Formats: sequence, C-alpha cells, structure tokens
Amino acid sequence: MVDKEKIASAEIFKELNKEQLEKIADFCEEIIFNDGDKIITEGETTDFYFVLVEGNVDLRFELPFRKTSKSMTVLTVEPGECFSWSAIVPPHKATLSGYSVGKSKVIKIPGAKLLNLFERNNSVGYPIMKKLAMMIANRLIKQQELFIQELGDNLQFKW
Repeated sequence: MVDKEKIASAEIFKELNKEQLEKIADFCEEIIFNDGDKIITEGETTDFYFVLVEGNVDLRFELPFRKTSKSMTVLTVEPGECFSWSAIVPPHKATLSGYSVGKSKVIKIPGAKLLNLFERNNSVGYPIMKKLAMMIANRLIKQQELFIQELGDNLQFKW
C-alpha cells in the first residue's frame, strides 16, 4: 500500500476524493529505479501503470539494429506525471520504452486491478480515462512535432 497523498499528487488522479484514492492506494507499491534502468519496453505487454514521484523518465523509440540513446527521446516524464498508459488501454502493448534518468521513484499500479476498479466504479474510472485521453492526445502532438522537425532537418541538409 502507498500513501494516498502521493497518488493524489498525480494530475490524472486530482479529481478523485480521499475514499477513491484509498481504493487505488491499496494495490500500489513504490519502487526505485537507478539511472539507465529500463522500466518498460516498446512493443511488449505492459501490466503496470506508473506515477512518477521523484526523478525523471525518458520515453524513447527503440529502433532495430541501433542502441537506444537520449536522441530517441520523445518525452521526458516529470514528477506528478504518469506513463505506461498501455497497461489500461488494450492491446496493452507499450508504444515507447521508458528509461530512468538518474534515480527515479515511481508508484507501480497493476493495470488489471485499476481497470477492475473502473468497471465497478464509474466515478473513479471516468475522470481518469478522460484525463488519460487528453494525455495521449498531447503526446501524439509531441510526436508529430518531433517528426516534422526531423523532416525539416533532413530537407535542410539535402540542399
């Protein structure tokens, strides 16, 4: 069990009341990762949703035949933000890999238990899924911006 106040610090859970937060806190655990630790792997099934408490996590593309690097970072997750949304959205495959930047502390939430809670209690699930949809949309925009920037750089260097 994790202190509900730590969960409440995450933007995605801000609309929940103390009782709702306690239900989630009951099945969470806090974990520490060291610099460079891979937390989630692009393309693999992910069973856990994470709230970043301390540190940073880089979300990166994994390219075949090329070792990952900071240059492949799409987004850096900061404290209070969540990642590994694939744990609660079918088909539950990670769309990016997540790497700890320095020492990171996260709250690990089993996706299946969270979804079960959503199904039993719409007043918990609806506000979270609404914020999750906005987060996914913002990350898609960020990826589009990076793609356009890369495309522009490639065109510039061909002249």
